[in-house]
Amino acid sequence: MKKYFLSYLLFFMVSFCFSQNKQIDSLKFILKTAKEDSNKVKALNEVGWNLINTGSYDSAMLCANTAKTLAATLGFKNGIANAYNNIGNVYYSRGNYPQALKNYFSFLKIKEEMGNKRGIATAYNNIGNVYYSQCNYPQALKNQFAALQIREEIGDKEGIAASYNNIAIVYTEQGNYPEALKNHFAALKIREEIGDKAGYAVSYNNIGSVYYSLGNYPKALQNHFAALKIEEEIGSKDGITQSWLNIGSTYINLKNYSEAEVYNTKGLALAKEIGSLEDIKEGSQNLSAIYAATNKPLLALQYYKAYIAARDSLLNEENTKKTIQQAMQYEFDKKQATDSLKTAEEKQLSELTLNAEKSKNRIVLALGSFVLLLVVVFALFMAHRLKLTRRQKTIIERQKAIVDEKHKEISDSINYAERIQRSFLATKQLLDANLSFPSGRPAGADYFVFFQPKDVVSGDFYWASKLKNNQFALVTADSTGHGVPGAIMSILNISCLNETIKEGYVEPGEILNHTRSKIIEILKRDGSAEGGKDGMDCSLISFDFVNNKLTYAAANNPIWIVRGKELLEFAPDKIPVGKHDKDAVSFTQHTIELQKKDVIYTLTDGMPDQFGGLKAKKFMYKQLKELLISIAQLPMQEQKEKLTFSLNSWKGNLEQVDDITLIGVRV
Repeated sequence: MKKYFLSYLLFFMVSFCFSQNKQIDSLKFILKTAKEDSNKVKALNEVGWNLINTGSYDSAMLCANTAKTLAATLGFKNGIANAYNNIGNVYYSRGNYPQALKNYFSFLKIKEEMGNKRGIATAYNNIGNVYYSQCNYPQALKNQFAALQIREEIGDKEGIAASYNNIAIVYTEQGNYPEALKNHFAALKIREEIGDKAGYAVSYNNIGSVYYSLGNYPKALQNHFAALKIEEEIGSKDGITQSWLNIGSTYINLKNYSEAEVYNTKGLALAKEIGSLEDIKEGSQNLSAIYAATNKPLLALQYYKAYIAARDSLLNEENTKKTIQQAMQYEFDKKQATDSLKTAEEKQLSELTLNAEKSKNRIVLALGSFVLLLVVVFALFMAHRLKLTRRQKTIIERQKAIVDEKHKEISDSINYAERIQRSFLATKQLLDANLSFPSGRPAGADYFVFFQPKDVVSGDFYWASKLKNNQFALVTADSTGHGVPGAIMSILNISCLNETIKEGYVEPGEILNHTRSKIIEILKRDGSAEGGKDGMDCSLISFDFVNNKLTYAAANNPIWIVRGKELLEFAPDKIPVGKHDKDAVSFTQHTIELQKKDVIYTLTDGMPDQFGGLKAKKFMYKQLKELLISIAQLPMQEQKEKLTFSLNSWKGNLEQVDDITLIGVRV
């Protein structure tokens, strides 16, 4: 998903926004006609800020450097500070985090010397943003809360909204979505009160990104389009780029690849125009995923390479090292300034007595030398650590190459196993040929199979066979385990079912009884003291198409029929097909009279047991029943799409916990 919109604020804000051409014209006019005074510095900083907002970073940097040089000549501290902040904003927008941090620290130092609380808060805000971008979330929160505290003290509403916004973003990255939404809505409320259009665009986009993380894609799109509309009104190229990419990312998850390609292509083009490396990375990654999903491997590879190049430029070792060095340098400079102030005060007091002066100077010198010694020792320690880190990195890279090779071998083996397992499942041709009731519909027109393994191979399976009494058997099963062990067990279970059918058994209860005996007999030889207790939970339905009846036996898995607006549940026997305390008890068999338009559902427990939603709870059988009642009248393939969307929306970014199988057949 696209990055969230951090707020980085200049010490002062302006209410106007020029078009790019007018900004450049204004810049040239100011450079040629304005007097060399503090007003020119202010004007240059204001124009620079607006150029940053529209993505004109080269012109913004020229403004800031011109302002800084002139302000230094005039001794205009506030102008120097604001120029540093603008320079930091340009570097931040381009992904050069070490240079951004260096300039933000320079901005902070001057604002602290001036005792300017609004500026200090802005510096903490922007430093927090850099730490966020380096994935250092504790330091990011520390700086953002420091900024918020100062802004609340001075009643800076615009700044308070910015702090809420940035705190929410860090909470989102930590997966604390309730706190993230709470802070984003607080920011949006303030921005609406003060009429900050650019601000509501930021809030709408960020709220959309949280909903995206929760898997609520319709709400995500609603908020991203609201943001885009505002950004187009105010001409914010950076904002438009980010909104296009956010919308494109959301369409990828909805599998609407044509729309996803349109928005990501536009976003990547504008990102290149404004030189935003972070956006180039995001757009390239998204387009690579789109082309991989739409069977265009050459384009997918081309954009993946572009993504890797942008990613490595943003997060390389040198950037991280320089960020640490800038932080160390600022703390050292601050300490030196404090020591200098102490020295000046002590010198003034020392005029009362020459002995006191000498004594205090010696103390100051000793203290300064001690601090310098500590810094040197720490720097040597850091240099040693960096050297050690590089050596360890080389070793890790070698080990990674070995692991990657082994991983490829394992992946190839598992993919081969998946092809073998697929060959045991019921084929589309078999299902199409048999799942048609005597109502004139073409074969296969009214059923779906929703099969979503947790891993490449699955413990769940669906199997079918024509019986010797001319009826059609359909099994929906959940073998013990998932992944490779589950897949091996599923092949064993299917083999036992096949043998039972070949022996001529046609009654569902008898088929399960004899299949259970075969599984128990085979697993006696597994080496355990009592013999293996593995097997499966399943339902076995025998369809009588001529008389519109079904006969079934079930082991732990229910059978549901939606008739009109009512769901009829047919309970299973509470025993598995495998070794159990009650494995001598026969499975019970039931016959059901079917009615026209009944929809029969068979399932495993994977979807009800899936964790998700705002509170990360199970989906549950009750919610699944309500969902099936609401969609049962739809065409079967559309039902499958609704189930897929509901599951993915519920699951969000959480891991799938089990294999999922759900089959629907309409009478």
